[in-house]
Amino acid sequence: MQLAFKQKLSNGLSAVERVLGTARNPRMADEVEHSYDDKYLLTEFMTGGGLGAVMTDLEVLGLTGDKIQEVLSKAQNRSITLRFDAETTCNFVKEKTRKVEDPTSHKTEVSGSTNLKIKNKTVTKITEYYWNLSCTYSLSVYLGSDPNDSFLLLKDSSSTKLKTSTDSSPSPQSSKRDPIEISLSWLLGLLESCKVAFSINRNSKTCFTPRRNPDVEKVLEFGNLLAVWCSKIVSFFKGLRDLENRNHRRNRSNSSNWGSADGVLIPVIPLLEDVNRNHLLIESGESIGTKTESVLSASDQAMFQEEHRRSLAETISRVQKGSNTDIIKPQAVTLLVTVGVMTNTVRAIEQAVEYVESMLRNQLIAAIGKEVTAVDFRNYMDFHNRKIFAKDFETRPFSYAVRTNDHSPDGFFSIEQVRQESGEIDQPVLSVVKKIEGGSPMKFSLNASSKVTFTGSQYIHSVINYRFSTDVANYNLVASGRQFCGYVMVLGRIGGSDSFLPEHAIIIKDKSTLTIPLLMEEVPSSKQFKSAVESLSPEQQRFAKAYRSMQLESTLFGCCIFELRPQMERVLSLPVDSLIKEIKLTQDLTDLFLTYQISADLLSYQPDLCEDPSDVATAVKIEAVKNNVKAVQEIIQKAKDEELKELERIAEAERYRNRIKKKKSRSKGGGMQRVWCAEVMDECAEAMDECEELECCEKMCEFDDDDFENEAEPITECDEDPSAEEASACDERSNNEGSVNDEVVDKERPAKSKSIDLSSIPQQLEEKFEKLDPDDALLPTIIRIGTNWTLVSQKSLLSKPVTSSVDQKSEKTRAFDLLDALTRSGALSITNSSLHVVVSSTHCFDKSLMNTVIQDNNNPIESVERSILIAAGVIHNTDVGSILAPDQVERVKSHSPQIF
Repeated sequence: MQLAFKQKLSNGLSAVERVLGTARNPRMADEVEHSYDDKYLLTEFMTGGGLGAVMTDLEVLGLTGDKIQEVLSKAQNRSITLRFDAETTCNFVKEKTRKVEDPTSHKTEVSGSTNLKIKNKTVTKITEYYWNLSCTYSLSVYLGSDPNDSFLLLKDSSSTKLKTSTDSSPSPQSSKRDPIEISLSWLLGLLESCKVAFSINRNSKTCFTPRRNPDVEKVLEFGNLLAVWCSKIVSFFKGLRDLENRNHRRNRSNSSNWGSADGVLIPVIPLLEDVNRNHLLIESGESIGTKTESVLSASDQAMFQEEHRRSLAETISRVQKGSNTDIIKPQAVTLLVTVGVMTNTVRAIEQAVEYVESMLRNQLIAAIGKEVTAVDFRNYMDFHNRKIFAKDFETRPFSYAVRTNDHSPDGFFSIEQVRQESGEIDQPVLSVVKKIEGGSPMKFSLNASSKVTFTGSQYIHSVINYRFSTDVANYNLVASGRQFCGYVMVLGRIGGSDSFLPEHAIIIKDKSTLTIPLLMEEVPSSKQFKSAVESLSPEQQRFAKAYRSMQLESTLFGCCIFELRPQMERVLSLPVDSLIKEIKLTQDLTDLFLTYQISADLLSYQPDLCEDPSDVATAVKIEAVKNNVKAVQEIIQKAKDEELKELERIAEAERYRNRIKKKKSRSKGGGMQRVWCAEVMDECAEAMDECEELECCEKMCEFDDDDFENEAEPITECDEDPSAEEASACDERSNNEGSVNDEVVDKERPAKSKSIDLSSIPQQLEEKFEKLDPDDALLPTIIRIGTNWTLVSQKSLLSKPVTSSVDQKSEKTRAFDLLDALTRSGALSITNSSLHVVVSSTHCFDKSLMNTVIQDNNNPIESVERSILIAAGVIHNTDVGSILAPDQVERVKSHSPQIF
């Protein structure tokens, strides 16, 4: 559209040169150096010129200056409406019959004595019907809601003869068309001394750019209404013209130039002059000031208006000479050409202001060197966030290692933003993070009867997402494990100050990589919510508020990491780090816990009652656990062998029955019957012998519980004749049997300190967002867990990685079974864990990145920066000034003083 517009302007530059003279050298605005204010002045110049041309066109239609003054004086705050009325009638005139002789003839010769020749001609009788089509139309202005209180601008009538071959009327006998109206109140309200005085209020809060402001929007709205009004008038006359042309078989090109603006100067021209800014304008021999802009002057505009008036009159005269018909008279031609020029004028205004906006876009692209996309913006914000925060408050990538103390990590987990579609590598999201010191223990339920308490590191993260228009970012939770290592990951929500609500769980181990899609569900902002429920009933409001409180609490997404090896050492009463190099033992223990649901009490180290466990060497304890594992494995193997023997016995019996049936089916006659009976008796004897052997084997393989107890060798009594001191120690240990190294949960809790109620953070953020976010663009966001989980794993060390989907239900069952075994169904707390709570918000832009900058005149960097700082202040529970780097404070205050 801009290319076509510039082409039209190029064609009109000759007319501009004719008006301004050759001494002047105006050029297209994008070719002249100018300031940002010049764009506002240029927009006002072009828009005012276009509206002035419309007033000139209305003057041609009868709305002269005197008529306008009369209308305004009587209006008295009433609306002013321009109205077009039309009525057509079609009356029958006469019926006429005539004969039409076919120009061709046929001759017939009759052979015989006379040789007659007969000539035949065809004569057709045609009946024709004549009609009189007449049209009456008027243009008027009326005040208020009474069309009778009007001022007539023009009125005319015309008629033509129509002829048809049937007695059906070619047009309705009488038809009064619906009036075509448009309000002129806004346009006439701009007049000052009968001239249009248009300006843009740059102090308005909704004034963003020379194109995006309420004043220009009103111009465009009026222009669209005027274009529709004009098109309806043209359509009415076009219908009459087409009916006349069809009836008279006339060429339709005689009026094809209706509404053509060829030759008419449209004074909507984005021209600037490259002048010296200190040049004194001289008009009528007087200095009128210093020219500080490149926009053409008011006197130039007056000359353009005069040329518009002259060229319009010339065009009307030219079109009238070649377009008059019986039904379209000169007055109608004047109306049609004028409304056509008005349509072109308002379209030119629309294209001109779009041209100014396109200049802004092109200049921004030229300054940066490319059109910036949402991907580029994300990369910049990553760069920007590393600079604005003080050292202790820097944003950090959400990527963490699963490790115990300073040991090598067992794996990694991260929340990543998907960037593969843009050809980049997925990167962890940046978050404002705070480590909660002395956090209270958290609890979650394994099942209806078991509740696990866990302590360890606690982190609260704030993630500010941002999206432009329909550009939606995708996120994944990625967890990976190392070979011969493993951990349990539990995902869920925060249900209270000390409650965690698990939704999913999975065991990550042995070089596997799990990818979980995260879905961002946006919740209306506080202001949007209050505006929506304002007119609801009290009952409906209470329902909406109750549901919203649940939505806000759901914005707390939790990720719990439970380390397996340290917890396995605790539940087995082993020293810290004793299982680091016991790879086979760890794998066997995990298999027993998961596959056979073996209780940890059967596998743990149990010291003698009369010895201090701290005096026992680590190797002795490890060996004891290995022996317990071996004993249980042997029992399991025996059980498996017995099952196999039982299955073999059942299979042998089945084969025997099949042989009996087969021999019975082959027996025929008495002799064969006796032979068969003898064979059956022999086989019966063999079977009885086999059964006896099986019974003997079963008896020999029976398990003796007493033998197992002797193998386990638990010491439940003290040695004979202990000393009094030793007896006292033995009694004490005997009373606490089964609780060695199993600290009570209360003893494991750190000293109470000022903890953070995690469930209160969403409400704190909501209050801050409502108070400090002027754009109302920050929306609370619920992180939902997607359904399509993918797992990349290796069945063995030498096999290739295989990608498979994850059965979430079965994985959760396995993970909870393992946690149940490692915590003795909740009796033992988990100390080596980390809880990461993520509260997410989304800063929403209604338009694309470039349109946000160009059309809304909004710097998204500052908007997103403000949102991040508001959230950071809540997370760190401090003022924004202490969070920012010292060299950034004044800059942020300049655009967001309200957050300080």
